[in-house]
Amino acid sequence: MDITIKPGLLKGEISAPESKSHAHRLMIAAALAGAAGRSFGVSIGEKSEDLQATERCLGALVSDGIVAEEATSAAKNLLDTARMPRLYCGESGSTLRFLLPLSVCYRRGAVFYGEGKLPERPLAPLDEEMARHGVVFERNQQGLPEICRTGLEEGLTEMKGGDFRLPGNVSSQYVTGLLMALPLIKEDSKIILTSKLQSRAYVDITLKVLADFGIDVKVAGEKDMPVYEIKGGQKYILPGEQTGPDGTLSPEGDWSNAAFWLVAGALGSDISVTGLRSDSPQGDKNITELIELFKSEANSTRIIDVSEVPDLVPILCVLASLTPGDTEITGGERLRIKESDRIKTTVAMLSALGADIKERSAGMFIRGKDSLEGGTVDGAGDHRIVMAAAIAATRCDDEVTIIGAEAVNKSYPSFFEKYEQLGGRREVK
Repeated sequence: MDITIKPGLLKGEISAPESKSHAHRLMIAAALAGAAGRSFGVSIGEKSEDLQATERCLGALVSDGIVAEEATSAAKNLLDTARMPRLYCGESGSTLRFLLPLSVCYRRGAVFYGEGKLPERPLAPLDEEMARHGVVFERNQQGLPEICRTGLEEGLTEMKGGDFRLPGNVSSQYVTGLLMALPLIKEDSKIILTSKLQSRAYVDITLKVLADFGIDVKVAGEKDMPVYEIKGGQKYILPGEQTGPDGTLSPEGDWSNAAFWLVAGALGSDISVTGLRSDSPQGDKNITELIELFKSEANSTRIIDVSEVPDLVPILCVLASLTPGDTEITGGERLRIKESDRIKTTVAMLSALGADIKERSAGMFIRGKDSLEGGTVDGAGDHRIVMAAAIAATRCDDEVTIIGAEAVNKSYPSFFEKYEQLGGRREVK
């Protein structure tokens, strides 16, 4: 689907979409606590493709039709997958990385499938560390939809506990997957980070959900390199006092996707965003501080380390492109392995619109302008590139055509509907 947007500012009030990060974790915890129906007791008004993937995979993982003993038997020969859960993750890296450890801690093995770039995205060092604890991986090396198969070494009935060592600068999703799975095995475990933890806020969201469901995790070590101590043999318990009137749990508002509307407001649109919690553990709530930084340091040089807020980079670059002064984005190494190479695709998107932006190895350098020209943008199959381009269009001189605009369905299916409600003018081609 291609969309052409006519230039023009937006106006109105909008409620923040539900947090995808919080919803993923809520659904997993609720499923492990035995909740059934309506996303395992989690009330989600708008399900993105990623959340549908987690819901679908959890349904297969906790299905009564596949008992743990059958999966254990199948895991002794990974080529025999007839009785193992088959988990189709779509393009959701969160779903894959969260459920890899659960596949052996809860069901003793599974077969994972995906599409797009997901089969190509790395699993190391998570798979290597799990292998040290008795997990067998069979990785498809051909780039086909089947990503990998997991099982246990012959003679094991569960993954072994102990110390799990992971670098903190690869993916916080690896830490989250282990944190949610390890309480289910009998032995105690520790997750020991061997380098500074990046995107710590996402792990903090996980720890809050675990505590809400009665799972005890002790945090020791240094602030930048914490050690997570997890007792084995724990059970997830539904937090009844947190359910709404209809008996379901509700995710909090999403700062990551609300950032697009907040930046639109900073660029001249008259928008108010409701439903966001200032006390949220979400790291992307820092968007408000970053917007203030651009306001206070206009016509100056700004250096922004995005290692803790990588998902904000596309829309931050839009803000930088339309704010007088120079901006240097650093700390974005992990952006290379997102849904797209987000350094390259962000630079390509804004260059196509006439921005003065240059690619760097771990970020970009941007010289701000009063307005952008407009033009045609390749959405690159990346929801955040598409949404950033749409917000940039509000300050372009001419129309903006976005190729592959349907990528927003990954995280925010109603984005363009909301855009139109706020007065945005679009034409679907």
